[in-house]
Amino acid sequence: MEFIPKKIGIYSLVAVGALTFGTLGLVSQAQAKTYDADIYIAGMGGHFADANVTIDPSKPAPIQLNSLSKIDIGDGETHPTHDARIDVNNKDILFWSTYHIDPDTGAPHVGATDLKTGKVLMDVNAPIPKAGEANTKSVYCASGQTKDFFFPITMTNKAYIDVFKKSNLERIASIFLEGTEADPGVPYLFYHGSNSPDMTKMLISVNESDKQHGKVIGKIHLMLLDAKALEKGEVKLLKRGVIPGNAGKTMNFRSTWSRDGKLIALSGADTMYVIDADTLKLVARQPMGKLEENHDAMFTPDGKYIIATSRTKTLSKGNSPKIGKDSPYCSEEVAPEKLGNDDYTMDGQLKLYDVAAKKFIGQATSTCLTCHNEEGVEQHAVLCGLDANFK
Repeated sequence: MEFIPKKIGIYSLVAVGALTFGTLGLVSQAQAKTYDADIYIAGMGGHFADANVTIDPSKPAPIQLNSLSKIDIGDGETHPTHDARIDVNNKDILFWSTYHIDPDTGAPHVGATDLKTGKVLMDVNAPIPKAGEANTKSVYCASGQTKDFFFPITMTNKAYIDVFKKSNLERIASIFLEGTEADPGVPYLFYHGSNSPDMTKMLISVNESDKQHGKVIGKIHLMLLDAKALEKGEVKLLKRGVIPGNAGKTMNFRSTWSRDGKLIALSGADTMYVIDADTLKLVARQPMGKLEENHDAMFTPDGKYIIATSRTKTLSKGNSPKIGKDSPYCSEEVAPEKLGNDDYTMDGQLKLYDVAAKKFIGQATSTCLTCHNEEGVEQHAVLCGLDANFK
C-alpha cells in the first residue's frame, strides 16, 4: 500500500488552530516546557493522521502543527479504525484493530504498520466468537499490550479481550469476563482499557447501562487485571473501582497511563477523567465543551499535561441556517441536540489539559478537517484513539 504524505501549508495550520476556543489559563513563556512528537490519530476512513507537533503550553494554541500526513491501512469500508497502539519494543511499529466487520471477509482486522514507510506489515482476519455475536455494530476500539502480546478490546455484546502474539498475529484467546472474578456484574455497554507502563497490569473499563448493550446510566466500572494471566487466556482480578458520570451522556472510551504508572487518563465523551492508578479513585474530572466529545487521552512523558482527542462539531459560515452566526468558528452557545447532521461538520481535534491546574488550556487544534478541506473531502472527520512518539 503506497504511502503518500499530504503536507499542508503553514497558513492553513494557523487558521485551523483557532477552530475551538477553550479556557486560556496560559503559562508564561519562562515557565513553559515544550514537547516535540509525532502523533498518530485513528480515523474511520481507514487511515491514521500523522501529525508532527510541537506542544508549547504558553501558546494560544498549545498544540502547534508542523506538518500533517496520512497513513493508510485500508479504506473506510474495510478498515475503519479507532485503535492506535505503538509497539513498546519498536517505536516504528504501530499495532491496530478495526472498528467494523469487513464486508469482504466477514470479520474485523488486526494488523501492524511500519510507521517509517507506511507499509502494512501484517493484517489478519479476526472472526467474532459466537458469544459476542449478539451485537456487532462496533467491534475493536481500545487495546493494551505486553512485550510479546497485543490485546485489542471489543465493543460487541458480549464484549471480549483478544490475545494476539505480536510476532505473527496468531490469536491465542478471546477472553469474556462473564463468569470470572472480574465479571462486571451489571448490564453494560462496551469494554475499553489499556496496559500499565510496566505491562504487568491491564485496566478494563466498562459503562454500566440500563440493560445489556442499552443506555448508559452514568457509572464507569474499573477492573484491574493481571496482564501475565491474560497472556495465557486467564483472568486474575487485582482491584475494582467505580467512578461517577452523567446519565445518558458520559460514556467511557480509550485511556492511557502516565509513564510513572501513578495516574490514568480516561476519556468519557462529555467528561475527561484523571484516575489514581493504585486506588482506582477519581483525582479530577474535566467537562468537555458542549460541541465536543472526548474519545482518548494520553500524558506527555513527564505527566504534566494530557493530550485529549475531541470529536468537535464545527459550525461554518454559510452552512448553518439554523444558527445564523457570522463567525466561522465553533459556538459554545449552541445546544448540540438542536443540530441536524447538515448543520455542522465534524472535526477531529486535539486539546491540551494541565494536570496540576486541572483544566484545559488554550485553543484546540484540528488534525482532521485540516487535511479533509485541503483534499476536498466533504465528509465528517471522525477520530478516536491516538498514540505518540515523543522526540
